[in-house]
Amino acid sequence: MIRGRMKSLSVMLLVGALGLPVFGASVMKPDRWSPWSAREGLEPSVKYSAESGAWLIEGDGRPMRHGGWELHWNKVEPGKWYRLEVICEAKDVVSIQDHAHVELNFWKSKDKRSEWQHAGFEKIGGNRYRFHASALAPDHSIRSSARLMLRWTGKGSLAWTEPRLTRIAAPSERKVKVAIITGKPPGTSVADNLTFTEKLVREAATRGAQVVCLPEVITSWRVKDDAKHGARPIPGKETGRLEKLATELAVDINLSMSEIDADGLIYNTAIYIDRARGIIGKYRKVHLAVGERWKGITPGDDFPVWKTRFGTAGMLICYDNVHPEGHRILSQRGAEVIYLPIMGDPRAVGNRAYEKWLDIMSVRAMDNHVWMVVCQNNGDRGVIVRPDGEVIAEVDPGDGFAMADIDLNFRHDSWIGSDFLNRNWGERRPALYRRLSADK
Repeated sequence: MIRGRMKSLSVMLLVGALGLPVFGASVMKPDRWSPWSAREGLEPSVKYSAESGAWLIEGDGRPMRHGGWELHWNKVEPGKWYRLEVICEAKDVVSIQDHAHVELNFWKSKDKRSEWQHAGFEKIGGNRYRFHASALAPDHSIRSSARLMLRWTGKGSLAWTEPRLTRIAAPSERKVKVAIITGKPPGTSVADNLTFTEKLVREAATRGAQVVCLPEVITSWRVKDDAKHGARPIPGKETGRLEKLATELAVDINLSMSEIDADGLIYNTAIYIDRARGIIGKYRKVHLAVGERWKGITPGDDFPVWKTRFGTAGMLICYDNVHPEGHRILSQRGAEVIYLPIMGDPRAVGNRAYEKWLDIMSVRAMDNHVWMVVCQNNGDRGVIVRPDGEVIAEVDPGDGFAMADIDLNFRHDSWIGSDFLNRNWGERRPALYRRLSADK
């Protein structure tokens, strides 16, 4: 749905792996269509071209038009998944996200919806875009419709073609057992810290973990307070040891460590190790803490995401969590899980310190509709937070360990229909944000 994200509301709006067409299911063309507008007086100009098979919408110069066509399918099967696709050719439209829009609806009576979804889009060449949405037809659904609209402008024109509704298979189950391990490494050397960490990973594997998240700079934690002393190349001997461990135990491992590159620059770097492919992702901390700046640590300059065997993931490190942009960029790029090795949060102080810390993690998860997997040094804090902000696992201070099943198809329903993953990305106004908030 998106994950690109409205550029791809397509990957997101699906909440799960895209369903494939059901064998033998026919592509359904609309049974009928009619002009539509959000309310009387906002209608743009509309015309159906039988020659080109296009539903045309044009701004007529009056401001803030909001309407177009509603295409109707007279029958759907309740409890089945459907995918809507339609092609749009835009002319003189400033923002596709703002001004061209598609909404998939299911109806349980003439005028009562049972469900709806924003459609995502992707550019397919020139001024042409493919809009698509996938959704479950709820119980009692009797029909479906798609609203194709020009909105919030009086300029430009849209030509909609090739609308189709197709039965698809339900998304496959996508669950993963994730462990967070904190603990208190000895700090006598990088090698000793690695040995300590290895024991923790082995324990997590015996408990059934498929992914293990470790804390910030775990390899050099408490080792001589010097930026260069504990830094190691990536890849290197230390990461090789972790890669072998991941392969042996059939687990994925992610962590933060102090990295030195070929130019002698030092970074606080997070890595994601796949059990079979080794290091598949590396992220260098963008927002440095004051102490890191004073020690000469170099900041990173990107927020990458990686396709793992367990969904799309990204990583942040500690002080990154104070700044909301990193989480938003990762989720826009498709991250379903954000792993966060951390030492603490400078805002979580006072007599509600731990509650504030939990609240911060919950808000980050909820605002971006991602799973937050947070692992703190010192063996006292670590949480796994669902996309609706619910904390589903907390580290036991006694053993510095927590584990939970993460459901990557989790859906946080909205009381008015749709769900918050779909609404979060379908209702943003990025063109407006860019215009108003360019950094000075």
